[in-house]
Amino acid sequence: MIRKTALYILLISSFHLAYSQDNPVSDATYHFTLDHHKFNGPGADTLMTYIAKAQFFMIGEEHNMAELQKLTDAIIPLLKDKGYKNFALEIGNTASKKLIALHRNNTPLMDFNSMYYKYLRGCPFGFFDGKEEEIFIKQAINNNFNIWGIDFENYNSSLFFLDELYDHSSKNEAIKKKYEIAYQFMIGEYAKDQKSKNYQLCGNFLDSKEINAFINAVPVNSMTKTLIGNQLNSWKIYEQEKKRNWYPRVLNMKNSFINYYQQQAKKEDLPKVFLKLGAVHTARGTSNSGFQEVGNTLYEMANINHTKSFSVISFARFRMDENGQITDLLEPEDEEILKYTNKNSWSLIDLKKLEKDALMGKIKLSSGTLNYAKRYDMMLIPPATKKMIPNYK
Repeated sequence: MIRKTALYILLISSFHLAYSQDNPVSDATYHFTLDHHKFNGPGADTLMTYIAKAQFFMIGEEHNMAELQKLTDAIIPLLKDKGYKNFALEIGNTASKKLIALHRNNTPLMDFNSMYYKYLRGCPFGFFDGKEEEIFIKQAINNNFNIWGIDFENYNSSLFFLDELYDHSSKNEAIKKKYEIAYQFMIGEYAKDQKSKNYQLCGNFLDSKEINAFINAVPVNSMTKTLIGNQLNSWKIYEQEKKRNWYPRVLNMKNSFINYYQQQAKKEDLPKVFLKLGAVHTARGTSNSGFQEVGNTLYEMANINHTKSFSVISFARFRMDENGQITDLLEPEDEEILKYTNKNSWSLIDLKKLEKDALMGKIKLSSGTLNYAKRYDMMLIPPATKKMIPNYK
């Protein structure tokens, strides 16, 4: 009896020892490196396995991470091999077409952005003001991806819009004069906007006699109609945002995605789409915006299609300044989930695995970690990352 009891105690002790050595967060964290477009490590294999199985692959990003743009550049050929043909971005429809045209005309984005920067202190597309972004968009175009601009046109797009509209007009003397008057009016309005935080820039554009005179003088065709429609819609959305009404942008993004998707679905069954947007836009359920954004729409579309959506949230733990000094930005609420990330490699954290382990009682997760798991499938943390190199003068 004593021997049986001792054996029983030994077995129980062994069980508890094995259980205590089990580390769910460590087990759910995979690492990989990226060297000249070559992925190395189990994290890369895990990432590509999930991407291959999905119809929709979403990166919800913290903006201005140079390392993420490099990863995007490297992963595009692999996505093509997995059947992806479509790339949705946080830019407008007009911007997406212009990016393609600039590339095909061999016009550097540095030259294009610099034409407007002196007036705007920003760039016309909002994004693609970093050199790393230009590299990955060229990669996508060269690999024959369809570029979907599913957002509204950027706050700094208006001068570019006038130029684009004028280029598609007859350019007669009367139109030229109205164009020049509208252009100078816009420059003046942007200057006022830079001095006043609450300036009603887009509302003034909508009500402007100078701008409307030029728009009304341009002959209507399918191209000019689309250009004008995109820009007027964008100004209206910005006007609502000034009133703290964010929903028009959310609705526009979802409707734009669906329009692109429906057109592509006429050409192929169940189009596979890669999306790269701010993290708030790719969440399942209700995001931090307070609304169900495009990420939730794709999750529901995948369910209807009997396919899968795969979403990762990506943000920096380690930031590197221009002198190579690294700062650890770890916040207390993320310490639990990021404890096994490091500054030298990419880290991929399987949030769904952690959620399952929590349900099985293997680990007690904080509400913050569970919130991540409800909204995203995985977390993708870069190695120490610099900000992008400015692509304007």
